[in-house]
Amino acid sequence: MTVGSISRRDQANTLRMDFTTFLLYLVLRRSLLVVIFFGFIIFAFVRWKRHPSVSLMTVLALIVYIIESFVFAIVYHFLPDIAIRLHLTDRTFDVLGPVLNVVDALIFSLVLILLVIAAFSQRRSATVINP
Repeated sequence: MTVGSISRRDQANTLRMDFTTFLLYLVLRRSLLVVIFFGFIIFAFVRWKRHPSVSLMTVLALIVYIIESFVFAIVYHFLPDIAIRLHLTDRTFDVLGPVLNVVDALIFSLVLILLVIAAFSQRRSATVINP
């Protein structure tokens, strides 16, 4: 789809900041979340001997989320360049964004599923005391 005489892909390419600035912005923007997640990862390692499978699921989920958030941000940053190199049409480029959003949401869903399983696994059943 073209807006005026410039395609949406070309507009995205001209508005994009250089990679160094983008990477610095990305790290600063996500730094608090990454610090909190690393705190949770350390906590999971501390509790590893007591609950190894729960700790493993927690660590995996948080690491996958940290990696996924940076990878998808970088992919979205380079998407106009990728589209130009692959000679994608504007229509294909318009479809590629939502497809990447779905993949991103699926990976985030996997992270949430792992965290919920970790939260509810290895629970001891409550013992009922007869009065």
